Amino acid sequence: MKSEIVVVDGKVLHLGLARGQLARNIFLVGDPARANRVAERFDNITAEVRNREYVTITGSYNGVPVSVIGTGIGVDNVEIALVEAYTVCAFDFDSAEYLPGSTPLKFIRIGTSAGIQDNIEPGTMAISTYALGLDNAGLYYDHPAADQVVTQIEERALEILTSCTPAGARFRNKIVPYAAKASPSVAAALADSAASLKFDYVFGITAATPGFYGPSSRFIEGLANTIPSIKTQLSNLQVKDHKVVNMEMESSLLFHLAGHLGCLVGTICPIISKPTASTAILDYSASIESAISIAMSAMCELNGVQPVAST
Repeated sequence: MKSEIVVVDGKVLHLGLARGQLARNIFLVGDPARANRVAERFDNITAEVRNREYVTITGSYNGVPVSVIGTGIGVDNVEIALVEAYTVCAFDFDSAEYLPGSTPLKFIRIGTSAGIQDNIEPGTMAISTYALGLDNAGLYYDHPAADQVVTQIEERALEILTSCTPAGARFRNKIVPYAAKASPSVAAALADSAASLKFDYVFGITAATPGFYGPSSRFIEGLANTIPSIKTQLSNLQVKDHKVVNMEMESSLLFHLAGHLGCLVGTICPIISKPTASTAILDYSASIESAISIAMSAMCELNGVQPVAST
């Protein structure tokens, strides 16, 4: 069946990329300005494309072809970026047909996140093993669960969300979570790199919300949150050795789609706040630089290349 890819003047619609302008090793960042911080580490730059809110910079790092895409905030932006990155690397633009034998992409998201567990200090790196989607974007892609842990996370999360929604609330029982799995090899490479560079890190489930305020249960006078204490409640979610450790806004759909496409995918986020003090945000510039170092070292490892010394 012919795919409904959208190409205008030889470029995908939103990223504005032509074939050949994107590497198969891709760093994803929410803040477009952070894309520049990542690209400053590249050995060279061969393409730089800015279209709408998206920024894509391609070059090489330690001999590995790499790109960074600044997606903007949210799973909706990630959906577009991931699908169009896949299109650029795996489709013939003229026929809209998949190119057999296309090498799967590798994605590492470098983000920031709020803490869920009070015993994890801001500045700690959260390396995702799974993602819990509190958005509904993943529900539009009916892909099977990667394993039984995914199913159990979904079941437990639904119980928690229902139980902590006040009786009589208009949207009680209507927020349906989904879960997805990070690639174990990416999580392991991120942990190897963090340990090598001597940064504190934790493994765990990353919860992804569709908004910064209400969906993260931040109180704003004049607005009523459907789930008043979502961070506190999610801190109790644990399946086997996997516990919710942080909250951000992108990884759920990223893992859900990339994993189904056979791509390697993972996320590293500095934890920049505690759940009981969500307005006290860590000055996280240095932590972002550390996360970039870890991610770039991990990408080298995933490509069988010895990471360069970095701090």
